Amino acid sequence: MRTGKRAAALALGAALTLSMTACGNGTANKEDATEKIRAATEKVNAAESMEATMVMEMDMSAMGQSVQTDTTMEMVCFNDPMKMKADMTMDMGSLGSVSMSIFAEADGDTYNMYLYDGNTWTSQTATVNMLEQYDAQQSVNLYLDSGAEYISVGTEEINGVTTDKYTGVIRGEAMEEVLRASGATTNLESSLGGMVDVSDFYSDLGDMPITVWIDQESGYPVRYFMDMTDVMQSIMGKALNAAMGSVEGAEGVDVSGMMTVDKVEVTMDCTNYNNAADFEIPAEALGA
Repeated sequence: MRTGKRAAALALGAALTLSMTACGNGTANKEDATEKIRAATEKVNAAESMEATMVMEMDMSAMGQSVQTDTTMEMVCFNDPMKMKADMTMDMGSLGSVSMSIFAEADGDTYNMYLYDGNTWTSQTATVNMLEQYDAQQSVNLYLDSGAEYISVGTEEINGVTTDKYTGVIRGEAMEEVLRASGATTNLESSLGGMVDVSDFYSDLGDMPITVWIDQESGYPVRYFMDMTDVMQSIMGKALNAAMGSVEGAEGVDVSGMMTVDKVEVTMDCTNYNNAADFEIPAEALGA
């Protein structure tokens, strides 16, 4: 009997020791992950140039019909002086595709922005916020800074380099800026035909997961991934109910299921830090 009690006590003690060690490692893991993310953000801030490829997959369903949209954006950014270009293609399957090129450069305290839709060049004065969606350096900084509760989840090879992989969440006030900068809400508003301003529905969305891969050797982030599906579905439901609330006779009718967001995932691969391919803004753009 005593032997049995002693064995049980030893087992309990060992379990408690393992439990305390695990808790301690969890705290250390979060602190280390947060420091690695902070260091990666500083390296991106200091980079003179970079290139990136962003892919957004958005699948939606309405009245039994589904629409799959894949948006790809190739970006090149220079920091001092600031100039950038982005070639964007939105493929909507049987509905066709749309392509656009965007260039921008600093002009004193403002920015000149040039857009080409495949036929015509247009130009306008832009703010930093207007360029967020097309500027890879701004996007990476925003997404890394907006994440919280980062933890290390191992290593993985990405595009031929060994990386440390971290997961975290985006929540609260940071959510609105991230959604706007990603371009996801712009696509959603287009799907709703401009009936509502979705920025009215950013509250109480819960957490949005983010994953970041950092090159073990250089310390630069080489990929991030965000799953926006649940957040965008929540916004869609609120927006639809708000839109129908203004229709006579439809007050109180829940129509959130009429149109659903089945998938919204964003992946950005970052390359050529401080070694981006230089470019010139086309003469046709400058003359627009």
